[in-house]
Amino acid sequence: MKLSFKTLARLSVLSISALSISVLSGGVNAADSVAAPAGSVLLLISPHDYKYSAHIGVPYYSYWFEQGPIVEPIAFKALQAEDSSLKMCTGNETANSIIRIKPYIFFNLQLGVYHSKLEATLYSGDGSERGRYVGEAQQIGAINGWPSVKYNLNKVYTRAMQDLMTKLDVKSLAGTARTETMLPCRLIAGQAEARFSFY
Repeated sequence: MKLSFKTLARLSVLSISALSISVLSGGVNAADSVAAPAGSVLLLISPHDYKYSAHIGVPYYSYWFEQGPIVEPIAFKALQAEDSSLKMCTGNETANSIIRIKPYIFFNLQLGVYHSKLEATLYSGDGSERGRYVGEAQQIGAINGWPSVKYNLNKVYTRAMQDLMTKLDVKSLAGTARTETMLPCRLIAGQAEARFSFY
């Protein structure tokens, strides 16, 4: 098997990242790593989207919330409808392909419109980026109580996911995967990302 310089450099960076993440997390036992079946696809939503809050607010109403718990069931349901073998990435699994979804949200106070964006990045088992796709949507709604906000967030993220699914070809990911290359979720999840977003 011939490896190009670019592939070797990419694998070197991934192995250094894995070592640093392993050291920081106290090491990884072989028993901790869970290999997914050949041709497998995993969904990853960044741990940052579960730890760091997004903000939506107007005068007298202000809400801080984590986007991960809202987006996860929407994205998982949509992607699993295309590939029933798709699993959620919890940090220790390896797969031939990983779909990382990053949510963004913005509320336009003047127009009373929620704007959402879901950015999907596809990674192959060797760590290379296979594509980047964006789904966007708008939802008219108010901010006058958490149940109303949560309803509108679910609606706007669902519409953004529907838009994203028109651009993603999930079935081809499993079909083109090579069994000798498996990418650990924690390598992608451990990548640094900006905590502030202006959409």
